[in-house]
Amino acid sequence: MKKFSIIALIASVALMSACGPKDPGLKDAYKNYFKIGVAVTERNVADSLQAAIILKEFNSVTAENCMKPGEIHPQAGVWNFEKADAIANFCREHGIKMRGHNLVWHSQFATWMFTKHDENGNPVVELDEKGDTVWVERPAFGRFGGFPGFPGFGGQRPDGAPAMQMTKTPKYVAASKEEFYDSLKSHIFTVVNRYKDVIYCWDVVNEAMSDSNDLNASYEDSFRKSQAYQLCGDEFIKNAFIWAHEADPTAGLFYNDYSAWTPAKRTYIYNMVKKLQSEGAPITGIGMQGHYNIFDNPTLEDFEKAINMYLELVDDIQITEFDIRINEEAGGGLQFSRGEGQVYTEEIQQQQEQKYKDLFEIMRKYKKNISCVTFWNLSDRDSWLGANNYPLLFDSEYQRKPVYYTVRDFKKNK
Repeated sequence: MKKFSIIALIASVALMSACGPKDPGLKDAYKNYFKIGVAVTERNVADSLQAAIILKEFNSVTAENCMKPGEIHPQAGVWNFEKADAIANFCREHGIKMRGHNLVWHSQFATWMFTKHDENGNPVVELDEKGDTVWVERPAFGRFGGFPGFPGFGGQRPDGAPAMQMTKTPKYVAASKEEFYDSLKSHIFTVVNRYKDVIYCWDVVNEAMSDSNDLNASYEDSFRKSQAYQLCGDEFIKNAFIWAHEADPTAGLFYNDYSAWTPAKRTYIYNMVKKLQSEGAPITGIGMQGHYNIFDNPTLEDFEKAINMYLELVDDIQITEFDIRINEEAGGGLQFSRGEGQVYTEEIQQQQEQKYKDLFEIMRKYKKNISCVTFWNLSDRDSWLGANNYPLLFDSEYQRKPVYYTVRDFKKNK
């Protein structure tokens, strides 16, 4: 057995036996405020140490990737339930409720829905005037940090930039809007019904708004020009919420986005939610993704302004993907700097602790309307940002960092 495995086993036993009052978990410290959640993989719940941390510290769980449309439903008629089931069954066994993440997202989407299929479920290939298959050259998409959708990279160009691989694939006939809706509705009903006993809310639509940062943008220009938007306009958002509600009338239904604190994007989100609610979309909550940094993202003033703005439309706000990196990137930006990071000096550590302290003070202020704060990954080792950005409360060896106590022991630190 590896040294780390022995240490992990001993630590997990010690952690599970720790008595509550002397060593409360995060969920215990915040029991009068809001749920404390965590995004996990199937590996987290299968490891004894990591599972022990989840059970001690958190009372809400999100599947980081395996419930996203492209992961769980990669082709027509093909379902990958194994990883999602492993996490859901762990939560069922231990009495933990889940956030569903997510039903519609342009990045890890079931893009086959945009292709016409025949009666046997096969994609319909476009033919030329001779009856031969039409071929197109596309980037060879690979995986980066667990996220498909980034171009596949095959080595480096002389200037150091990654070289993009290309591949030839058949050109398929595009689905009509009605065909797309048939596929999307079926997907939503299948997934929601499978997990409705353990999932208490869903990120129904994820990141549909533009990053243009233009306060004067028209309503149409405030949207990300995804395939779904180009085909359906904002109607696909409304329909997704309606179908999710029909599948589970008791679930909270969230629109979820990053940089939701910025003046431009919070305006885009506000206008979209207000309009679609007036048209019958049952949007009951707004998810403000964290993905912040220790500098000015977010500013505390704008963070609180966004909360108050959203409370004009919904009663339920969640901080859905919380981490605070130590470099200057933020939001959905990653730009392949996961391995770089900065040196985690004492000064940087203090800045991070202060940012966590300030944001949690604001969130506690709105405890009547903030129902859950979800850390995006269990430890720095697991983080999509990379361990060298030190974004979370547990380090790469699953040990509590000083910032953990800043968050947990806020009553003592007053």
